[in-house]
Amino acid sequence: MSDAARGQLHTRVHDDVVGHAPPGTEAPDIRLKPLLLTGLFIVVFAAVTIGGLRYYYNRQGLGPLVQEARVFPPPRLQQSPEVDLAAMLKDQRAKLDNYAWIDREKRIARMPIEEAMRHLAERGNAAYAAPLQPERTPTLGSRGGASSRVLSPGSGTGTVNTPASSQPGEGTP
Repeated sequence: MSDAARGQLHTRVHDDVVGHAPPGTEAPDIRLKPLLLTGLFIVVFAAVTIGGLRYYYNRQGLGPLVQEARVFPPPRLQQSPEVDLAAMLKDQRAKLDNYAWIDREKRIARMPIEEAMRHLAERGNAAYAAPLQPERTPTLGSRGGASSRVLSPGSGTGTVNTPASSQPGEGTP
């Protein structure tokens, strides 16, 4: 180490341009007592807070957010919800696992999921192509099937363009 560097570290000589602090202005070690007291205070505070909250909620009974289950007065529409749920799930599973007609005239049927996935896999990328749709071209002047009449460009709101076949002066004033 050079003499200049040794002088900066161990004597009062320091370099103001670089921004080094003069030696001896900062303690080289950490004071352990304030650090431990701060940590101890945090632990004690957290323990007291958790203990106080536990005491408060135990004293409240059920608490403001928890209520007892209500029993509805008769007539009860659903006597045994567990049995009803099991029956509904069994019915849904039967629909998913069996063949059935949805609309026989349109030839729409329901099939099991595994069978449908196998059919899609056999068809490959063609299975995901959009079905062919007949092209519908609206008649000229129909506004694509809209039922209202076309407003003339110069007219204000509420006025309707009369058909071209009517004579000037005829019609409503």
